[in-house]
Amino acid sequence: MDVLTQIKADHDNVKSLFAKYKAASGSEKTSLAQTLIAEIKAHSAAEDASIYADYSKFGLSAASNKREHAEINNLVAGASASDDAAVTKAVTTFISHSDEEESQQWPAIKAKLSAGESDALAKQFVIAKKSVA
Repeated sequence: MDVLTQIKADHDNVKSLFAKYKAASGSEKTSLAQTLIAEIKAHSAAEDASIYADYSKFGLSAASNKREHAEINNLVAGASASDDAAVTKAVTTFISHSDEEESQQWPAIKAKLSAGESDALAKQFVIAKKSVA
């Protein structure tokens, strides 16, 4: 397993759910909002427990990522599934954060992450995500 592949799949899943959310209405939109909120919470917790735990080994600091996760989690905590503006703000903040991770941080991680470390982190990520979901 590759940790960045696992994380990218999560990022893409949220983006896909958000596209469906924007096109939905009524109970479908509410259901998608609940799913988005749950996915974002689980993703943030899983990253914090896995890849961010030792970000310094990649020459990176996880401090800004953790602050962004705290901001996203606060937005999610305050988002009712029926509050379109709050859900949209939480998801767009998450997407901005994930795009920044992929473009600005992942090259450094890829350069220093061995296959064995990636596999171990991927397993930690999956386990942590399941424990929150």
